[in-house]
Amino acid sequence: MLKTILRKEHKNDWEKRTPLTPNAIKTLKSNGYNVDVEESSIRIFSDDEYAAIPSALFQSPNEHQLVIGIKEPPIDSIREQQVHICFSHTTKGQDYNMPLLQRMLDKNITLLDYELITDQSDKRTIAFGRHAGIAGAIDTFAVLGQKYKKKSVTSALTEVKQTIHYKTIDTVKVALSKINMDSGQPIRVVIIGSGNVGKGSEEVCQWLGLKKLDAELFIANELPSDLLNKSWYVVLSSRHIHEKIAISQPQNSQSSSVPSSEFDTADFYTEGKKKYKSKIESLLGRFDVLIQAAYWTDFYPHHLTEEQFCRNADKLPEVIGDITCDIDGSFSCTKKISSIDEPAYSFNARTLEVHDGIVANELTVMAIDNLPCELSLDASEHFSSKLVNYTPHLMNMDLDVAFEDLQLIDELKKSVIVYRGELTEKFKYLEQFLS
Repeated sequence: MLKTILRKEHKNDWEKRTPLTPNAIKTLKSNGYNVDVEESSIRIFSDDEYAAIPSALFQSPNEHQLVIGIKEPPIDSIREQQVHICFSHTTKGQDYNMPLLQRMLDKNITLLDYELITDQSDKRTIAFGRHAGIAGAIDTFAVLGQKYKKKSVTSALTEVKQTIHYKTIDTVKVALSKINMDSGQPIRVVIIGSGNVGKGSEEVCQWLGLKKLDAELFIANELPSDLLNKSWYVVLSSRHIHEKIAISQPQNSQSSSVPSSEFDTADFYTEGKKKYKSKIESLLGRFDVLIQAAYWTDFYPHHLTEEQFCRNADKLPEVIGDITCDIDGSFSCTKKISSIDEPAYSFNARTLEVHDGIVANELTVMAIDNLPCELSLDASEHFSSKLVNYTPHLMNMDLDVAFEDLQLIDELKKSVIVYRGELTEKFKYLEQFLS
């Protein structure tokens, strides 16, 4: 059995989450699985709570074989032949984490990534998506409330505080349900994405009492009479916001047929931007808030490019809450990551310049990349309730066998990026990003 430790988080002082709560470690201990704990002054659960289990406290994970964390471990903390499980942020070849990946290869590390743990239908089984969606929507609305106040616009959103001030989801629900959205400026909200992040964002709209607009009616620009001058939200998925790129027929073509422009989900996920383009530009001017909650990579179309932002400067929403936080990604206004301390910045669509804080006559961008930290207690308890079931499998790994012979449940085995210092076959493509 691998000697195991719960690692402390190092990213910043807001990273108070833990992948295993004291109750989870107590459960593991009662079943014969002992998990030590690295001391931390910022973790949502105190060292004393872990010591009371009892669980041994250590000042570093240097002597442990299995290291359990949330964010990436510091490069200099990695020791020879360890097993690390975390959100590694390496699978897209992210430049900033290639030194980390190289270190793991050099030190014969085994790396598993939570983001890759999925069930038979490829659905993620352990994640913070809902919490990111909830916190992202709250922070987006709080930022809009501040912007309206700066513009002297009366809005109920001025009562919405940043998520960090609510502490728990139950506290949020109670507070938001007391806000009268019929007073002041109505808001029109577009949520892109119907996965866990999108659903979390939708929950916040529901707690505020916003009415849901049918996506097809929104696309057709047909607003029901009962929503005129009212606050509402709509959830758009890929089929609503993409269309096939028109293919011109050769002049000498004898065919009079025109290729179908209908969206095909399977085809979209196979072909991406080669055959499809975004039609978000055609929807501008109809909403005040856009929440980007859908997974995106450069394989898919950009929703709004710099050129599109520039030519539609007068039609842009007040705020874009980019929960995905892809720099120059789906929305090119996301030029940098914002923070819990400084949640928003401004983007001048005409000059493409970015300014700190909220500027009344510019697009406001919320792009915090560690949103679940604002709900550390709820997020930790949810995550831990899933991870506790995987931990015994991790601790029982036999690292003396070849990867092909490794006896590990499929959900975990397909999350292995590096095994004993070598990229597994599925992730060999990462070699191109390593210098």
